Amino acid sequence: KKFPDDLKWRKQTFSDLYDVMKCFFAFTFTGSNICTSRGVTTCRECLVVHPSCAWCSDEIPPQSTLSRCDLKENLVKEGCSAAAIEFPTSKLEIQQNNPLSDRASSTADVTQIRPQKIQLTLRIGDTKRFTVSVKQVEDYPVDLYYLMDLSYSMKDDLLKLQTLGNKLAETMGKTTSKLHMGFGAFVDKTTYPYLITYPKGAIQNPCVGYVVSLFVFGFKNVLSLTEKVSRFTEEVQKQKVSRNRDSPEGGFDAIIQAMVCKDKIGWRPDASHLLVLTTDAKTHLALDGRIAGIVQPNDGECHLDDNNNFNKSTVLDYPSLGLITDKMSENNINLIFAVTSYVVPLYQEYSQLIPGTTVGTLSDDSGNVIQLIKEAYEKIRSKMELELLGVPEELNLSFNASCLNGEVIRGLRSCSGLKIGDTVCIIYNF
Repeated sequence: KKFPDDLKWRKQTFSDLYDVMKCFFAFTFTGSNICTSRGVTTCRECLVVHPSCAWCSDEIPPQSTLSRCDLKENLVKEGCSAAAIEFPTSKLEIQQNNPLSDRASSTADVTQIRPQKIQLTLRIGDTKRFTVSVKQVEDYPVDLYYLMDLSYSMKDDLLKLQTLGNKLAETMGKTTSKLHMGFGAFVDKTTYPYLITYPKGAIQNPCVGYVVSLFVFGFKNVLSLTEKVSRFTEEVQKQKVSRNRDSPEGGFDAIIQAMVCKDKIGWRPDASHLLVLTTDAKTHLALDGRIAGIVQPNDGECHLDDNNNFNKSTVLDYPSLGLITDKMSENNINLIFAVTSYVVPLYQEYSQLIPGTTVGTLSDDSGNVIQLIKEAYEKIRSKMELELLGVPEELNLSFNASCLNGEVIRGLRSCSGLKIGDTVCIIYNF
């Protein structure tokens, strides 16, 4: 007896549900809906209510109860002519979609991202989705700029690098046949209290009593990036150390100049940019310049004179971590901190605050610097992250990543564990 009663109950339930659905669809398509319920009086107001709303430009008699702002199908049903219906739609047009490259035959025709150009027209409140494919291309060009602390405590590191220059070029040359190498050096700001002024002659030869040394300098671009990598060793062998008073150095001043002076440093637009900072000391940060009465914030601009020296060392304060982060992003720089064990914890903290940086432990004489750079570069190449610049505030973006296993991960725009030749996808939702 229970079964028939149960069946009867279910029939009644479905009957009630059917009536509710009929009422719902009547409400949606023939009666009040989100378009008609807002009381809008102009086309502009109508089209921003919801992407499903359309506007009829035909005149409606004053006594009519019809709304000129309604669902498109309702306007057609009520007799609005097709030519009079305003119903803009979102459009996504792929304008350049060259296939991904397998190998970097030349920097001019390397394609690592597909599509390369799209045109997106979005109606307010509407959404569009498109997928970007990214590939780790074989033999991609590499620009390696070696930025070295030449304070006195780094004298043994300089001696070691003078013997390792050719081997460094040889090792990195195995990763790419399109290697450019450059060299820059730094100490600290050229003013008191950073300078050593005693004994007599210490300003010109800060290491007086020890070795013949250079006058303290902020940053010098010794060798711009060049394909003649043998010149790297030649220039390094000419270098001498200097000496300053306090332990923190001006490495962040040098980093900014090395990143933003693109033409003088020689960064190629289509290459991996590796900026390697080697030091055994802490570094000065923004506001430290006040000790010397330097209060003007670092402007993040290039200030290299005709001799490739940083000529605003005593005018501009040290840069902030935020400024370094911005300039790294703008110039597509991968920053590698190759530092001794004493300061590794400090630079690891910096790395957490500066996306895109890598920290490696440098041996006391820099003997492991080649392996350190090689491992850091492999780590950089194993990860891919897409970044959008200049996105209008009105746009709401979300990302989904499809990495090596094909699984779509919501909210992620990066993939790791990649090898040369791997292709991954990032799904953008506007």
